[in-house]
Amino acid sequence: MELELKVRPDVLGARLKAARMLRRMTQEAAANVLGIARTTVVAIEAGKRQVSATELRAMAELYGASEVDLLDDGLATIETQVQFRSDVPAIGSDDEALVASMLNRLANSVVQLESLIGALTPRLDMPQVFLSKDEPIEAQAEDAALSVRARLGLGIGPIQDLNAILESELGLRVFERPLPSRISGAVAFVEPMGGFILLNSKHPLYRRRVTAAHELAHAVLRKVGLTVHFEGESFDDREERFCDAFGCCFLMPGPAVRKKAAELKRLVGRFTVRELLTMTLYFNVSMEALVRRMVSLKLLVQGTYEKLRAEGLGLKHQNAVRQELGLAPEPPSFTTRTLLLALAAHKRDLLTAQQIASMLELDLLTVRKALDEDNAGGQGGALELVS
Repeated sequence: MELELKVRPDVLGARLKAARMLRRMTQEAAANVLGIARTTVVAIEAGKRQVSATELRAMAELYGASEVDLLDDGLATIETQVQFRSDVPAIGSDDEALVASMLNRLANSVVQLESLIGALTPRLDMPQVFLSKDEPIEAQAEDAALSVRARLGLGIGPIQDLNAILESELGLRVFERPLPSRISGAVAFVEPMGGFILLNSKHPLYRRRVTAAHELAHAVLRKVGLTVHFEGESFDDREERFCDAFGCCFLMPGPAVRKKAAELKRLVGRFTVRELLTMTLYFNVSMEALVRRMVSLKLLVQGTYEKLRAEGLGLKHQNAVRQELGLAPEPPSFTTRTLLLALAAHKRDLLTAQQIASMLELDLLTVRKALDEDNAGGQGGALELVS
């Protein structure tokens, strides 16, 4: 019996490909298990061959995917494309495609959530920057970072909850999920649905914040498409260099870094490694990001980070100072806006906890804990806003 498809073959093919890659399975391996030719898998994923009911059921079972989700014709689809760069090693391609596929699925899921509860699509509310060929990239990045800060009314102070600002003030959607260790994050921008950022939750908070600020710069440039970033990669592309500089300037404005360094030196009598680590916690950034920023501001000499790293200074020392200062623990897996969307859908009996976990690619325990904490908090008395 022929399968009556309401979803386009190319869309279904893309979903099957994403499900296969999530299982980290090659086309050849899938074909062998399914008992079909690899060329058949290729044709189905490319949307050039219609899949039969039997094949769809077998693929869904093999990939651990839901046939209902695969055939959902109401699921929004965002057309994005990974931008492979020449400096990405060949072994990185699979990881890059895997992360790109995950961000596409998460973006589709949150758009579906917004539609489900009638939430408005966030509007990117930030200045748009057009790079000039005549001005230094670093100067343009500094100006752009200060412009976005001015839009937010932040002054030059440290940013505490960056993800909340990206979502509630600037109109981006942010996800933190476990990714291959070599990848720091990814960003996608698509009109009219807006911008989406995916961060590697395996990385320490301070590194994730630097990545998030870098990805924010892509939205400032309104760079259409999807880009995946590798940890520690060097940037030759002009736009990527701008994004790298913007991220540092946004999190660590020059005047604030100079002021804090001078203040700590004045209090202690000298500027030591402990004061440096204290500054990383003040700005909520990695030691490498702060040191390189201070070098660019000529507050530290070239090679300082390499010297400290060779001496064994690292995250454990930063965490020790963090505990001494009694700073707050890591933020929850849910970003604020996504949690509110999920809670609203659950309270209206539109989605179960299992469905929310599946859509947002979180474990069921994390979702249930978030829902239970909200229920325990109660609604309180209703308040009427003055019109």
